[in-house]
Amino acid sequence: MDQQAGSPDPNADTCAPAEHLRPVPSNGPAAPPQKKKRPGPKTPQGKARSSRNAMRFGIYATDPVIPGERREDWQAHRAGIFASATPGTYLETFHAERLAFVSWVLLSRVPKAYQAEFTRANKGQQEFRLPPSNELDKIMKSEGHLTRLVTQHQNWLEVLQKQRRGEPTPLARLDVQGAPEQAELAPEARVYEVKTITPLNP
Repeated sequence: MDQQAGSPDPNADTCAPAEHLRPVPSNGPAAPPQKKKRPGPKTPQGKARSSRNAMRFGIYATDPVIPGERREDWQAHRAGIFASATPGTYLETFHAERLAFVSWVLLSRVPKAYQAEFTRANKGQQEFRLPPSNELDKIMKSEGHLTRLVTQHQNWLEVLQKQRRGEPTPLARLDVQGAPEQAELAPEARVYEVKTITPLNP
């Protein structure tokens, strides 16, 4: 039977061509544009430079000697620490090594970091200017952290050497809960929970 004029052909393809399709607008917020990640260094030279980025800050570098320092000075400093600590076991040597490196950073790089910030703040200035407080705060926090590490390694060396010699170790460690930095923000709430740990060799 012939189809009536104007009636749709049941065998016809009713799908619209792909180029006529349009995305349905969304009522939600637009997604933020994806930030393209920068590719890392590819060459061995680039990777070597990237691995030493922390050296420009000095304090955060992990190498014993960085540009601007003399290996002879580091070796003399390390020899002086070992002569004073006289480690006799592997564990004592570990703490002596850490003590040598941390004290080296504290004595050599922290003053240079302060000097660099003051030089940067006064470059091209007629009158003396202080560096930005946030930059000084970073150095001061690092200096305090390094000082505490020096004390910790000294204490551990003392304890280990007394144990090796069979002497009593009256040194007791304290577990202090509460950061002094937070207490300074709230002086009225300077409450610390101090837990005394028994001596290592009572």
